[in-house]
Amino acid sequence: MATVGRKISGGSTSAALLLAMALFTHPLSAQKSSLAVTGGTITFPAPTAADYIAGFVNSTTGVTFTIDAQTGSSRTTTVSIRSTSASLGGTKVIGDLQWRRSDLATWNSITLTDAQIEQRIVVRNASNDPWSNTIFFRMILNWTTDAPGTYSASYQITLAQTVP
Repeated sequence: MATVGRKISGGSTSAALLLAMALFTHPLSAQKSSLAVTGGTITFPAPTAADYIAGFVNSTTGVTFTIDAQTGSSRTTTVSIRSTSASLGGTKVIGDLQWRRSDLATWNSITLTDAQIEQRIVVRNASNDPWSNTIFFRMILNWTTDAPGTYSASYQITLAQTVP
C-alpha cells in the first residue's frame, strides 16, 4: 500500500495536528542587525619603481563597516569578505588583491569564498553595540608578470548572525 495515495479518514486528525502545532510552537524573537559600509570603492595610486621593489602598493583609503543591533538581545555577528570577480583582468590573479583588518598586521589574499574578517558577540544597547572596524587593501606587484593597464574587481562584505 503506497503511503502517498493513502487518505486518513476523519477531520479529527487534522484538528489534532493543528492543535499540536499551536501548542508547541514558540514565537521567535527576531535578532535584526544592520551592516553599514563606507568607502566601498577602493583605488590604488599608479605604482612607482619603489612600489615594485617593495612588491606591493597600498590603497589610498580603507573600507569601514559598522554593525548595529536593531532588535532582540544577544547574538553572534560575523563579518566576511570575498571577491565576486575571478581575476583582476588580463593575467593578474585575484589573489594579488590582499586585505587586512586595521587592528591586525597580517595580510590575506582575497578569494572567491567567504573569509571571516571578524566575529563578535553583541548584546543590544550594551556589549559591542554598535561595533566597527576598517579593512585595508593592497595590490601585489611583479615586474615580470604585471602587464601595463587598469585592473579591477568587485568584492562583497557579508554579515551573518547566530543566536546563542
